[in-house]
This record gives sequence, C-alpha cells and structure tokens, in this order.
Amino acid sequence: MKDGKKLSPKMIFGIFMVFFYLCIAVLMVFTPLFEGLNWILRVIIGILLFMYGIFRAIRAWREF
Repeated sequence: MKDGKKLSPKMIFGIFMVFFYLCIAVLMVFTPLFEGLNWILRVIIGILLFMYGIFRAIRAWREF
C-alpha cells in the first residue's frame, strides 16, 4: 500500500472481481458445469475470461 493507505471498497471489489473472472475461466474450461456449450466455445470463452482477469489484476496492482 502506498503511503499507508487503507483498502477502499473499490479496491476490495476489484480484487474480488479478479478472483471471480479467474474462477469462472477455470470452471468454464476444466469442469463439466458448462457442458451445454460447444467445447471449442467453452475454451475460447475461458481463455478470454482468464486474460481479462489478468488484465484486471494488473490494473488493481497499479492502483495499489
């Protein structure tokens, strides 16, 4: 934390969303939970969600 700042609600929500996107990406690709979708589509969506989660993590880290 820069200069002893406390975690703001915005920062806590941002961290939660990073974990949310990463978990949904893993569930999308590695579990049969979304087996109603085509396998290729599941992998593509999972990769996009994972990349977006990493992007949000980098943005949250820079604000931290």
